[in-house]
Amino acid sequence: MKKAASALLVLALGLAPAVAMSAIPTPAAAPLTVHGVQQFDLEAAGDRAYRILVSVPDKPAPAAGYRALYVLDGNAMFLTALEAVRAMERRPDVPRDLATVVVGIGYPDGVDIAKARTLDLTPPGSGNPRITAASGGADAFLDFIEERLKPRIGALAPIDPAQQALFGHSFGGLFVLHSMQRKPEAFAVRVAASPSIWFDRGDIGTQLQAALAGRGAQAAPLKLLLTAGEYEQALSPLAHSQPNVAKLALLQKERAQVDSSRRLAETLAEQPAVDVRFEELAGEDHGTVIPAAISRAVSLLLMPQLEVPPVPSAAAYWAMTPEQRYDLRMWVRQLPDRKRIPWLTGLRDTLHDGLTAAQVQTLHDERNRMDAEQGSKPHLVNAPSH
Repeated sequence: MKKAASALLVLALGLAPAVAMSAIPTPAAAPLTVHGVQQFDLEAAGDRAYRILVSVPDKPAPAAGYRALYVLDGNAMFLTALEAVRAMERRPDVPRDLATVVVGIGYPDGVDIAKARTLDLTPPGSGNPRITAASGGADAFLDFIEERLKPRIGALAPIDPAQQALFGHSFGGLFVLHSMQRKPEAFAVRVAASPSIWFDRGDIGTQLQAALAGRGAQAAPLKLLLTAGEYEQALSPLAHSQPNVAKLALLQKERAQVDSSRRLAETLAEQPAVDVRFEELAGEDHGTVIPAAISRAVSLLLMPQLEVPPVPSAAAYWAMTPEQRYDLRMWVRQLPDRKRIPWLTGLRDTLHDGLTAAQVQTLHDERNRMDAEQGSKPHLVNAPSH
């Protein structure tokens, strides 16, 4: 009786004997299959090949064809981009018929990815003494995308040629900029995340201006978003505890990731052929910035674009609550520079003509206070001074 009672107590407490536990069969593991995703290797010139990952939406293609997002470094970034796209397409403020083909461009098994991407993603003539891998193959890689990959994707699903986007990070971001210089019309939307401008010996800003100057005045402006993480140029709180902090600080200063990307956006801001914007992503470093940058890329491609609000009269602006004025400023700050700066210039002139100097100063102080309270930052380039 005592043995039976003890056995019942063990079972009641969930303390099954070791023999019983070992008798429980373990289900066999199976490889993960991502619904709607296929992959294949596609050969390129020079005995090279690329691992292509593709997701075609379940929903029918719009009349003009699907949108397409091409993601560089596909081995590492395709699934993040895919989930971001599908989540964005489920939003109620995104048109129901909008659907996107997501394409990751990576490398087959056995390829030294670090060396391969250094060659593929860097422009001819670029280089740095610290990087010993071969570089300068961006032209051949861009030709592969345009001449081999895009036709293959077009055979899988109808694509709207006017709604194609390219995302790249680091060397990939540099390639995105090079693609705009060499073939501006290849993509309507580009996101250069933390682009390695430091690696390119040429003046990419001047090169881009020259390439974009030839676009017709009637053509829709190309969209370019440049991003960089706050801690790609400033040391993060955690970095100070690392033994190589001095070396890291020097490297960050040399590369000036945030400043170089911001300057490039400022250089291109007056160019009517491109809607360009720079975003500094708070709290992110060169590695952690990737998901946040992908999210921005997906929003730029899929979200309805903000319309330019009318410039309110001085009396109407003064009559708003501080919260209403703040919301309007946040709206305008999301506009590309070619729309944002003229709007701010119009508001500045309206307020100076319609309000007293004391009222203008009150609004200026209010803006600074609201930014400090909300943690928001104005652009460095706004309405030019008189």
